[in-house]
Amino acid sequence: MKNVAWLFVFWFGVLAAMPPTNAARDLQTSAAPGPSLQLIVLETDGCVYCDVFRRRLLAAYQSSKQGKRAPIRFVNINDPALGDLGLTQPVGIVPTFIMLENNQEIGRIPGLMGHQDFFRAIDYMLIGH
Repeated sequence: MKNVAWLFVFWFGVLAAMPPTNAARDLQTSAAPGPSLQLIVLETDGCVYCDVFRRRLLAAYQSSKQGKRAPIRFVNINDPALGDLGLTQPVGIVPTFIMLENNQEIGRIPGLMGHQDFFRAIDYMLIGH
């Protein structure tokens, strides 16, 4: 319980120190054929942790070898086209990061994590692909 309280205090402090964002959002799903591997980020308007991901990890992911292999796409959790993504289970938290291969889910990261843990989880999902 002590670790959970510390984590809450840490994130609250990080978020309180961040300036507000007015970044444009790419919340559209695309019917256009895409790469065989892609990382879908399920988010919603007003999601503080989604904004943290965009500010702290998005640029690093897009320029990484992982980001080149599995380009990122943002989808609103309320988008009706969400059912067409081939998800294996419901989504209960945003952001949720879902790795798709040929529109089939091969892995998922529920919630936001730190830089190193995020990239380790992405690497794990990409093993063998």
